[in-house]
Amino acid sequence: MYEELRNVIDGISKKIQQGQIVEFGWNKYRTNYHISCIPPNAERGINIPSIIIVPQNDTIYNQIVLQVNDCDVNNLPEMIINGGIVGNQLMAITKESYAPMVIPLLPAMTENGIYFQQLSKECFELPDTDIYYRIDEQVIRIINEAKTILEGKFGIKSSDKIFLNGYSSSAVFAQRFSLIHPEIIETACIGGAIGSIPVTSRRIGYPIGIEDFEKLFGKKFNMDAYSKIKFRYYVGELETAMKADNRVDDDGMPAPMHDMSYFDKSVPTEIGRRQREVLGKDIFARANKTIEILKKQGIDMDLTIIPGRSHNDKSGIGVNEYIIRIPLELHNEVCSANKLVKRNYESQER
Repeated sequence: MYEELRNVIDGISKKIQQGQIVEFGWNKYRTNYHISCIPPNAERGINIPSIIIVPQNDTIYNQIVLQVNDCDVNNLPEMIINGGIVGNQLMAITKESYAPMVIPLLPAMTENGIYFQQLSKECFELPDTDIYYRIDEQVIRIINEAKTILEGKFGIKSSDKIFLNGYSSSAVFAQRFSLIHPEIIETACIGGAIGSIPVTSRRIGYPIGIEDFEKLFGKKFNMDAYSKIKFRYYVGELETAMKADNRVDDDGMPAPMHDMSYFDKSVPTEIGRRQREVLGKDIFARANKTIEILKKQGIDMDLTIIPGRSHNDKSGIGVNEYIIRIPLELHNEVCSANKLVKRNYESQER
């Protein structure tokens, strides 16, 4: 069974590498889905593949749900497999309020240690000749391309703003993508990433603060748009139970595995140290203080701590079903305020 699946994935990978769009149907939750694996398109400034999933319902919410892949791999077949896992999660999240889904497939860390999945600072120091130059803007182009496909092929005119979802690495991406491009995001559901919540302070650098924002991104930070995003964080009470075997905290003890403040590929060492000095060493105290500061600035942000749960299910007490339940409830809430759109079948016949 595994070998058969692997052959299918390898076949899809080869077609994508040849610049072909791969399309197929899928049935889940008694619903038919149309899945498109989209290859890179250098002419359009997109050098990473993506997946678009469209429920085949007569009516559908027109807000794109976006989540990047969440596995530290760089080869295309593994990225596609992980994209499929993310796709299954998004289908579960949207099974009560159907919506189109987009999954950009980002490489994890390249040979030079740049952490693309978490939009590390080094991502924005690449020359414009690099294929991964401004990978955040490549994701914007993927969204725009998806909107064109959704309207032209499926008769779905997408709303201007997206529902951004993520857990762990993809949650860190969501934090930072929201900071850079707040104007296209209505809601950000972020799990397992409370140690690296950005603050809108010019006294600390990216990715925690905005001191060097204009230098990195060539524009001013849009506080007005950022304050309009609905941020919902969630994390297991035992988030710090798992320790890293190659990183230590400020006391020389093994650092929490999932506290990016201690991981210099995600948060530069000096910025992480400054973050802990100002906001606190303990991940929960730091998160609560950060959220308190942001709320005073008018940002819509809440944190749910799940009792007795850790970061993942390797411990047997991970957040497990909450990765689906919390985003599902939030997505239903958001969709209840948005209109359903009736699909234009004439568009599909062109």
